[in-house]
Amino acid sequence: MSDGYVEALVGSASVLVCVGPGGVGKTTTSAALAIAGARKGRRVIVLTVDPAKRLANALGLPEIGNEEREVDRQAFEAAHLEPPSGRLTAMMLDIKRTWDEVVSRHHPDPERRDRLLSNRFYAALSTSLAGSQEYMAMEKLYELSARTNDRPDLVVLDTPPSANAVDFLDAPTRMLDALDNDATEWLIEPFLQRSKSAGRLLDVGGSIAIRTLGRFTGTETLEELAELLVCFQAMFEGFRERARIVKKILADRGTAFMIVSSPQPGPLAVAKKFEKRLHEERIRVGAFVLNRTTPDPFEGAPRNAELLERRVLELGGSSNLAYRIEWIAREAQASAQAERAVADALTADAGVPVVMVPELDNDVHELRSLDLVRQSLVAGP
Repeated sequence: MSDGYVEALVGSASVLVCVGPGGVGKTTTSAALAIAGARKGRRVIVLTVDPAKRLANALGLPEIGNEEREVDRQAFEAAHLEPPSGRLTAMMLDIKRTWDEVVSRHHPDPERRDRLLSNRFYAALSTSLAGSQEYMAMEKLYELSARTNDRPDLVVLDTPPSANAVDFLDAPTRMLDALDNDATEWLIEPFLQRSKSAGRLLDVGGSIAIRTLGRFTGTETLEELAELLVCFQAMFEGFRERARIVKKILADRGTAFMIVSSPQPGPLAVAKKFEKRLHEERIRVGAFVLNRTTPDPFEGAPRNAELLERRVLELGGSSNLAYRIEWIAREAQASAQAERAVADALTADAGVPVVMVPELDNDVHELRSLDLVRQSLVAGP
């Protein structure tokens, strides 16, 4: 029997990027896709940006951090599941720690590197600058792709919630432009000379413009900010080069974007915009994933109210109870059919497969329920 579409995708792709608005099950989908890849015998890393501990619990791990944690055989066996033949590891993006690692690894000047890491503005900037989270996700993807040893066969990347699919692609560029522009050049220009005797950045007291600004901000504060930018300056070229390489990886045919949504009108409208923008950028869309869809209680079979009433009466219920059950089932079937029509329209409009994942009875909080999501994904078209 041939593989389903998603099962074939997790068996062949090198990168799967899950994008979508918040609250639609994107992190759960990422983890389920990673399990599916490991069940194909592949070495898989799922990289999430969600700090919630529920993913760690669902994977049978005490916690997930900036270093890889393997989901071992014992975790699957404890959930009464057959362990995958491949290897599954998980990471949670720690933005500050990833910044520190990037600076430590790539800064060419040890002195300025140390000044940067100890700068009080750096600590705030590395966690709050717009686009920082997306850029660090790219840096981590670059690091994983550049490995020569133990390189993963598949990286599943769970992106930050976004209202625009290309925000993830454009945010790093916007972040770098905010740090490297004419205004920052003007601010740091008085600092670029070094004192030959003291071996430190010169004071800016001689700059009239900077001295004027210092009256409002405090000269010490301005000096710290300018020193931050001076120390960053040597890294800008490397930042941009690595971002360029990762963008090339994301545009490669071995990469597919999975647009995760729900069948509700709001998230669905966002999903359609995502697909349109990704198509304009000539980026491959692997599939739409519609989470929390309504299961058809009759699975397409015609309803039989008389049979239902007879069974309810046999179990000691009343005709009124049978009517209420039949009404609830009828409403559920109508919802399921409407959602199926939405999925069919998505496929017709975008030419992209749609995978429907039914809503589970409980939240995904352990490995067994996560594997149920995987089963729905690979059973799709």
